[in-house]
Amino acid sequence: MENEYSSRLGYRLLLAITALVITFLIAPLAILVIQSFTAESYLSFPPPSYGLRWYANVLTSADWQDSAALSLLLACIVTPCSLAIGTMAAFGLNRGPLKGRQALYALMISPMVLPHIVLGLGIFRIALELNISDSMLAFVPAHLTITIPFVIITVGASLQSFDISMEEAAQSLGASRFGAVWHVTLPIIRPGLIAGAIFSFIISFDEFIITFFLATYSRTLPLEMFSTLMFQVKPSIAAVSSLTLAVTAGLTAILMFRGQVAGESGIIK
Repeated sequence: MENEYSSRLGYRLLLAITALVITFLIAPLAILVIQSFTAESYLSFPPPSYGLRWYANVLTSADWQDSAALSLLLACIVTPCSLAIGTMAAFGLNRGPLKGRQALYALMISPMVLPHIVLGLGIFRIALELNISDSMLAFVPAHLTITIPFVIITVGASLQSFDISMEEAAQSLGASRFGAVWHVTLPIIRPGLIAGAIFSFIISFDEFIITFFLATYSRTLPLEMFSTLMFQVKPSIAAVSSLTLAVTAGLTAILMFRGQVAGESGIIK
């Protein structure tokens, strides 16, 4: 009886802690979204009146449109490039020699753990020497530096659970090595590819620190938000943040339904 009571108490305590953590994470976002619907010229919670005034302001503003278009264009270029490069790197790590594989893997994913301010400063120096700062020639490689590691991880996790004998069977039936990979391997590891693409798009679209070092006149959406915050905290910031949150949440939902979770024994569908 005592053990049963202790078990119930522990379960309730776990639920309470989980609820507190979820509230701590979700509450600021919920407050931000509610504030974005204010009809006033200032932010307050709860808003004295509600409306779509600031959403209309953001959607019709040339500055916000241009910055959003640049962020979208950059993310659309970076995503397929990082997917192609990251997938090839994942194949190389999975099928290549065992010697030095762990060191090479750690080197390839190191941009994930390095401070972005350090990466940004280093990339800025290179762009300055090449005279390509404040251009797509600098933005795209810089964003690829931080998006490719995510593709390597997601595709690499899918390849670990892939049965290579299926690829070998296709080759024994007359398929070329490339044909076997294209028609057999890639369709099977598609969830890992989708996850890598979504991660790349989100990270590139939201990237601020590295882009801040490289940009002079060009402004992505995060840079435009930062520039606006330097002078005054307007409700338009809440509206833009809510729209960005909606895009990110939508892509995350796709990732949850179409992607996988990597477990110790492979990929769990």
